[in-house]
Amino acid sequence: MEIKTEFESALILHNMREFVMDKRKFDECIPENMKEDREYGFLVSGQRNYWLLGKFPLHEKREDGVVSEDPRAIINIFEVTHFIDNGQICTRGKYKILQIVG
Repeated sequence: MEIKTEFESALILHNMREFVMDKRKFDECIPENMKEDREYGFLVSGQRNYWLLGKFPLHEKREDGVVSEDPRAIINIFEVTHFIDNGQICTRGKYKILQIVG
C-alpha cells in the first residue's frame, strides 16, 4: 500500500472568483479583503504537511493553474487536519494573516 504525503513550503489557494463561479469551495480560495491578525480556514486536496512553528507565504493559484510568483500574504498555520471526502484525502486547517504583502 502506497502512502503519499507532501511537505509544503507555502500555502497555495485559488482566487475567490472560482468560488463565485461555483468551481471551488470557499476555504479553497483566498479571502477577499484579508485583514492582518485575522484567522481564516483553508482546504486543499491531498495529504499535506505544513510547519506549524513559523511563517509561511500565502500564494494565489490563478484559473490557468499558474501560481503567483510573489506571495499575497505572510501567514502562520496553526491547525491542520487530514480527512477523506468522497474517497479523496484532503487537508484543512486554520491560518492567521501576519502581514499582507500584495
